[in-house]
Amino acid sequence: MVNAIIMASGLSKRMGENKLLLKYKEIPVVEHVIREVSKCKFNEVILVSQYDEVLKIGEKYGFKLIKNNNAEIGQSESIKLGLKSSTKCDGFMFFVGDQPKVSRKYINKLIDRFEKNKDNIVIPKHENRCGNPVIFPYDKKNDLLLLNGDEKGKKVINNSNQVMYVDVNEEMLFDIDTKEDYEKVKGE
Repeated sequence: MVNAIIMASGLSKRMGENKLLLKYKEIPVVEHVIREVSKCKFNEVILVSQYDEVLKIGEKYGFKLIKNNNAEIGQSESIKLGLKSSTKCDGFMFFVGDQPKVSRKYINKLIDRFEKNKDNIVIPKHENRCGNPVIFPYDKKNDLLLLNGDEKGKKVINNSNQVMYVDVNEEMLFDIDTKEDYEKVKGE
């Protein structure tokens, strides 16, 4: 059993506006992630956000909603809030809200790999580039809870020798960080 944790509390500093609510194919960027996650085989889905508009979208899908009142601390705060509100599971799959091309096909492929290797961190990879979403086994929970500030799961990954990779297409790893990134996909 894998629980999904969607982290959607970013400050969008490089973007200059809330990128999660920008439209892509006529719906907010974050809703593409939410929609794909809703169609996958998760035990539970937790949406962590500082934005009421994002939480309202998650509410439509019946997700567990967690308000992040300390988003300025950094990504570690969303990680901790998600973990602390999660029910017992074998692993946690962390999503970011700015990947509108995330695909249930590859999400399920990552879950399948994890289900066969529950002691491993499972990471999507295209050629030499890795990205999100990443699955951490339950026994990494305490390591993740020790993260501070803007530390990410990468710190835990770098200290582990039990890591597996799953090949995905390039689109799966695409995220929107800048106005240029958004311009690339806006017209699709």
